[in-house]
Amino acid sequence: MEFLRVTDIEDIEDLIFEKIPTLKGEKEKIKLEDSLGRVLYEDIKSKENIPEFNRSTVDGYAIKFKESKGASQGIPSFFTIKGEVYMGEDTKNKIESGEAIYVPTGAMIPQDADSMIMIEYCEILEDTLLIHKPVSKNENIMLLGEDIKIGEIILKKGDKITPENVGVLASMGIYEVPVFKKLKFSIISTGNELVGEGEPYTKGKIRDINSYALSLGIEKFGVIVEKKIVKDDYSILLEEVKKSVDISDIVLISGGSSAGNYDYTKDVILELDDSEVFIHGISIKPGKPTIVGRVGEKLIFGLPGHPISSIVVFNVIVKKLVEKLYSITEKENFYYGELSHNIHTTPGRTTYQMVGRRLEGDKIVIDPIFGKSGMITLMTKSNGYIILNKSIEGLEKGSIVKVYKF
Repeated sequence: MEFLRVTDIEDIEDLIFEKIPTLKGEKEKIKLEDSLGRVLYEDIKSKENIPEFNRSTVDGYAIKFKESKGASQGIPSFFTIKGEVYMGEDTKNKIESGEAIYVPTGAMIPQDADSMIMIEYCEILEDTLLIHKPVSKNENIMLLGEDIKIGEIILKKGDKITPENVGVLASMGIYEVPVFKKLKFSIISTGNELVGEGEPYTKGKIRDINSYALSLGIEKFGVIVEKKIVKDDYSILLEEVKKSVDISDIVLISGGSSAGNYDYTKDVILELDDSEVFIHGISIKPGKPTIVGRVGEKLIFGLPGHPISSIVVFNVIVKKLVEKLYSITEKENFYYGELSHNIHTTPGRTTYQMVGRRLEGDKIVIDPIFGKSGMITLMTKSNGYIILNKSIEGLEKGSIVKVYKF
């Protein structure tokens, strides 16, 4: 099997940016209500204090806290009730010594008041308020700017917009947000043996898996502009790749990346104008027969046809590249457990070993899921993977391993 020089997985990202120096995420502004799940292009800073005034967090009475000292159920403190504050109103009321003003939750605290006594601890006798509990300074009050201060960074570049984030932005009057434009992807599954949805299935055929698995991975941060199956015909594949390059930012070709009689991906890329294949073979298992190339400033990935190999390469190369372009800094989703069996690796190749998880008492046991990369049950039996560095020959039973969740 003839490959170009096998590339270390650690070098792929730098090589891509070297070959396509203009590769970067682009910006657009969208309405806040359309922003869920999108990724911020730049930091968002507050232009106002939240809250913009001292605000009550309870229904009750605004008082001077020192005047509640010693109040109890048997010996209450007495105040003269001097009106109330209405919701949404900029109150001009001012508290004098011995006075109390009713303030509902969320309303503005009157001037010179420095505490709120909850209504549950109050008793009213005509225009006199009796309180049965002392309060401390600023108790039950959210102070001006306590939540958010002017100039404070609220959301950072690379943050994903969540429902909670939408609420925060709306509270500050931000109804348009700068986000990364979604990259456009084309997915081409190749092979005479493949059949898609609605096509007749006969013995010897294989139902298309990769386009469905890959498209779900892409939906988080990209737009799928097309998804198609192409037979092992050089001229047809060439024409379809040309079309995909015209309408997409990144083209994923599943299958045809090796060096067999019908593996046309490399030659098809090289026949296009201003094209280059700069990676053919990467030092990982599964996924060695992977191609990375370009047509102009468009990226093309030739992924292995075997489902597990294709998904592994997508996750560790394509997905991480897009996260880099979008400045996404997601927390790694992993856990630790004890290995139940020995694992042997291929020296010189980083191995991504599928694993399952089970509990033995309080102990997490990690079971390697062995099988060939073409076995589709590897996807259903495993719920994550461990990474074995290319410099080791394997791991022994009982080793504590870090498991990355899918």
